[in-house]
Amino acid sequence: MIHPLVEKHSKRFDRVKTDRSTFERDWNDIRDLVRPFTLAFNNVTGQYSLVRQDTMYDGTAPDALEELACALQSYLTNPSERWFELQFEGAREEDLDFEELLWLEHVSDLVYAQYRIPGSNTQGALFEAYLDAGSFGTCALYQEWDRRTNCVVFSAEPVASCYFLENSSGHVDTIYRLKSWTIRQVQQEFGEVLPPKLMALAKDQDKYVEILHCVTPRTDVRSGNSPKAMPFESVWCCLTTKELLKESGYRTFPYHVARWTKLAGECYGRGPARKCLPDIKMLNAMERTIIKAGQKIVDPPLVLSNDGWVLPIKTIPGGLIFKEDEDRQITPLETNANMPWGEEKAEQKRNMIRKCFYNDWIRRQKKTREQSATEINDDRDEMLTLFAPILGRLSTELHGPMIARTYFLLNERGLIPQAPQSSVKRTLSVGYLSPAARAQTGNMANQISRYIQDLVPLAQIDPGIMDTIDFDKTAQVLARARGTPRTIFRDPKELEAFRQQKQSAQMMQQMAQVAEPASKAIKNLSDAGIPMQ
Repeated sequence: MIHPLVEKHSKRFDRVKTDRSTFERDWNDIRDLVRPFTLAFNNVTGQYSLVRQDTMYDGTAPDALEELACALQSYLTNPSERWFELQFEGAREEDLDFEELLWLEHVSDLVYAQYRIPGSNTQGALFEAYLDAGSFGTCALYQEWDRRTNCVVFSAEPVASCYFLENSSGHVDTIYRLKSWTIRQVQQEFGEVLPPKLMALAKDQDKYVEILHCVTPRTDVRSGNSPKAMPFESVWCCLTTKELLKESGYRTFPYHVARWTKLAGECYGRGPARKCLPDIKMLNAMERTIIKAGQKIVDPPLVLSNDGWVLPIKTIPGGLIFKEDEDRQITPLETNANMPWGEEKAEQKRNMIRKCFYNDWIRRQKKTREQSATEINDDRDEMLTLFAPILGRLSTELHGPMIARTYFLLNERGLIPQAPQSSVKRTLSVGYLSPAARAQTGNMANQISRYIQDLVPLAQIDPGIMDTIDFDKTAQVLARARGTPRTIFRDPKELEAFRQQKQSAQMMQQMAQVAEPASKAIKNLSDAGIPMQ
């Protein structure tokens, strides 16, 4: 008998495969022409070497995709700086204790430290995810705690092997991941002892079988620490033999699925490659024709008499064409191909493809005149301001859940310090400090700076006008808008003591300055022999 869980998920998997099939025709074209070094759809064999580059005649689209992915990594998740911070939801920073602010800063550093560990594969997995999002419009990251390296570890799952379902809020909460493993790989993952039918195949260690991993919310969550009582059900089964391999669970959803953009009612996303796929196909066909025309110009077919020669006629570059006349001379065929026109049209298609991948925004055309550093920064901030709304879904569906699960995994192992008592009932949220995020908040900082500059001339007339501004709060607001770490600020109690000490020192200095003329006068009188009364 088939295990009930295997039967349930096998039938459900067949339905989600059917639902995804409408996307796979375009995805296969995108895979062939834009993202060749990934699994083919409807052919999940685990063989990444099956790459059909023999049909690709132009590399503009793959190059534009890679440039987009590099920009996303630089502007959203730059590995050289912490690009996020933890916050208390609904709480203003000025209303928080300094101890709470330091705790948030410390925990943010702890989470980010996991991403900087080489064994976590964070940057590599994110880059693969950006490539998938830009090409297929959908990407999937898997995050789990690795007991061997004692850190979180990420892996980018091929879109071809993943099937998703959404909840009522439009968020992906169910995934079916199909893998093709050898019997040896199955035993490495689940142990030497396998179910009976699968064990019967163990004689051939290199035989491939289909393994399905399903993660879905449980409808009957029970109390307790048992894996079968956790909010998310995890089921591993072998579709080849219809046998259950493992049943367990997760406390939080371990997959982070993001869509570039999607239509209402669709589960899978649409990326820039989908938008310009007709142009990519057209450019590929044009380049193939231009190459053939160029071959005929460099190595043209030959025109010669058919007397003593054997057909058929060949029109390929370097082929032979026969004619019946008295002229026995062999001459090359002049095609009169208009190569400049073809190159011009092909370049138009290349520019359109680069535009669809936002390469024109990323590169930002260089000015013909010299620019100051301020102008260059303003140009970049303008580009990021336009770019940021497009990337909002990635932050919501990828970066936010990714940071939240990392925090959960660290907290589950007691690696998060105890929060201050005043913040026990507060809810954590994620804020972003990436260049793209700072470009949005930088407008507020610029407005504050310009406002203060406007007050400077007025302050020369009436100095009291500056009393309307709380410069302590202004400094904090500007620091947050610029992404400045909280650790550079003084504790308010230390600040008050420092200011009192500074004020006392200034008073002593003023008293010394007042007493200095009097002491000099007394000394002068004494030197003149005038008695002091």
